[in-house]
Amino acid sequence: MMEVQHAWDIRIVLDLTLGGMGVAAFILAFLSYIRGERELSLKAALAGIASLLLGLIILVTHLGKPEAAAYTLLSPNFGSVMALGVFFNVLTLIFGGLFALPALVKLPYATNEKVMRVLGLLGAIFSFLVMSYTGVLLARTSIHLWRSPATPLLFIFLAFSSGVGLYVLTAQALKKEVARSILDVGVLATLLALVTFTLYFVIANISTEAFRASIELMLSEYLAGTIALYVLGFIAPLALYAYYVRKPSKALLLSIAALLILQSLIARFLVVYTGVIELPW
Repeated sequence: MMEVQHAWDIRIVLDLTLGGMGVAAFILAFLSYIRGERELSLKAALAGIASLLLGLIILVTHLGKPEAAAYTLLSPNFGSVMALGVFFNVLTLIFGGLFALPALVKLPYATNEKVMRVLGLLGAIFSFLVMSYTGVLLARTSIHLWRSPATPLLFIFLAFSSGVGLYVLTAQALKKEVARSILDVGVLATLLALVTFTLYFVIANISTEAFRASIELMLSEYLAGTIALYVLGFIAPLALYAYYVRKPSKALLLSIAALLILQSLIARFLVVYTGVIELPW
């Protein structure tokens, strides 16, 4: 007997989207900082940490027990991916927050380049671990669509594409130029996400019944979302980027950024809401 999972709702989708986008934006900001762009980098890093924090707040409303996070920290189970995720998130907030805070207030260590680089590096390392653990967490469940090796990779690609979107929006708010290499990351992540998501459909016929049931949901009940993902999430940003290369404009840049974020939201929504469980009875 098959049943669509109901434990995870839109709040989980928002947490996954905001968290992945935030940590990816932080990584991009730190790489920009190393290249010498200080003001934009710190503001983009701050935006990334804020996005991660907002996602975690939304997650807590879903869990209903915020004290569970404190219990996990005090009594850790390092064999649990979810417990490791709590540590990764907390350490990202600590080191990433310390790196980004000089964007808001003057702090004594902000002029110490060595300290800033160490904080940024630690924040980037734990950011990547946060980005990676969510896909691994889903891959360890009993839901066959989530257990696919494609899921952890997809979540990393989606994080980077939306992270580029957040970085670009921050730059535009500050009226700063966006390096072409940042946009190239978003394009590459989009192409890889497109290929990875398409693999779900390619391997459906040789997969389990539960996996096929998830794909059938994407092509029936959630067909509008699937079409929106391919048209607005994948094709549109790639087409706009090709046009932007020939004729750059602020409107195009903002459109690309918004579509990259939308891509991550729709893709994660589809993966979460079409998760089918194969019941033992």
